[in-house]
Amino acid sequence: MQGIFRKRGLTEIINLVCLITGIFIIILLPLKKEIWYDETVSILISKGISPDTKQLFADNTPVSSATLHQFNTIPHVFEATVSDNANSFIYNLALHWYTQLCGNTIAGYMWFSKLIAIATLIAFWFLCKLFFNNNIFTSVAILLLSTDIDFVAMSHEIRAYAMGILFITLAAVNFYKFMYRAEKPVWLFLTGLFSVAAVLCHFLSVYVVVVFLVALIYNKGRALFATKNIIAIVMPVLMIAAYFLGTYSGLQTMSRQNHEIQERALAAGFSNLEVMSRAMKFTAVNLKLVFPSFMGSRQVIIMSFLLAVALYGAGIKLAKDKEQKSTLHLLLALSAGSSIFLALLCAKSHHYTALYYRYFSFCLPFCCLFVAYLLYLFFTSPRIKNAIASGIAVVIILPSVLLFVQWVKNTKPVQKYNFTDVAGIITASGYNKIEVPQWRDAFLINALLPDGYKIDYFRNPAATEFTVYKAEGITKIPVIRNDE
Repeated sequence: MQGIFRKRGLTEIINLVCLITGIFIIILLPLKKEIWYDETVSILISKGISPDTKQLFADNTPVSSATLHQFNTIPHVFEATVSDNANSFIYNLALHWYTQLCGNTIAGYMWFSKLIAIATLIAFWFLCKLFFNNNIFTSVAILLLSTDIDFVAMSHEIRAYAMGILFITLAAVNFYKFMYRAEKPVWLFLTGLFSVAAVLCHFLSVYVVVVFLVALIYNKGRALFATKNIIAIVMPVLMIAAYFLGTYSGLQTMSRQNHEIQERALAAGFSNLEVMSRAMKFTAVNLKLVFPSFMGSRQVIIMSFLLAVALYGAGIKLAKDKEQKSTLHLLLALSAGSSIFLALLCAKSHHYTALYYRYFSFCLPFCCLFVAYLLYLFFTSPRIKNAIASGIAVVIILPSVLLFVQWVKNTKPVQKYNFTDVAGIITASGYNKIEVPQWRDAFLINALLPDGYKIDYFRNPAATEFTVYKAEGITKIPVIRNDE
């Protein structure tokens, strides 16, 4: 069994095939795409439209598309990001540049995340090669990540998660090189730079960065105080400090939002036991013991969590040396540490908001890497029979793939906004004026029209439909809008 692991030509081909397969999964899915509220926020901010922009316009006063286009600048993108809550600035800025180049179609917005996810898979492939020296378990890790529901879902969300995963993965590549290859300041600098980029894509990616930091201090404490390494660390720190200083008002907005969530939670009820249960579920599912995804009872959650703990304990026993044990510890901290971090946020806010699947996105590469490394220890240990190791692999991989197939088959997106359809009707028929119930409707429709398309917007608060005009007549279109 171990012989195939050493046939480098064969395993390299298999690993490449798995990588290409993962890329095709990202390209082909979803079969249909509808946008939801958070995605509309990303679209508008990337166009320089903030929650406060509507206050600049009065009802029944015409606003031209050219006027709205004046907001589509980098300074306005920054202002809109800060006005929202200061999160996801790098993503908002990158999406702004991308749409400047590729246009404003919903497919274009979605493809931006797809391209980022493809880059993430390639970066993950390099990361796996560092851990496995390009043996067959690189394929296992890629298979697990490219069929992870959350990873694939984020690969077409018009949100910052895919970009955050990419930067965290790139940080991990350089982190590994500094930790295990050579203490080169450039690798430490790149670890810090990509970590800062990840945090500026989404603040919650910090739970991975914290593990990087603790591991560096624990393993490389003295080396970090070398002059070149201090400079390498200080530069990224100064960058993120400058950003937070410049966006202080946005951070205050986030604080107010969290306080409002906490007030609603106090009225709705809150249970620390439920937080613990959800954290255990996410730990088990992220570590590919996905049974709670099929049967969500508390007993199944507890058994799956305990099985994850037992497999980790067995992996420690089977590790050949201190280095393998250290690697397993590190990968567990990078993967399961997210559950502890997010559970603590829930306990602090007295709300379950932090325990959503998408907030675990940033640990997914390490979850898949941890599981693949665990299987590597089982298959390469002379103390474990191949039949037992294969059985463990089947228990992990088969349910994960089945869950992915079930998700692809059953996912049917619900249309929460028909603004893409409205934009298509406008451009196809040459309409030059539209009446909308809210200014935000105008902003979003304009963000989905081709650059340079000329149209005037009017707001009628009493309107219940979109009314579009041209010389030959008018057309009324029902409003489909779910801002929840």
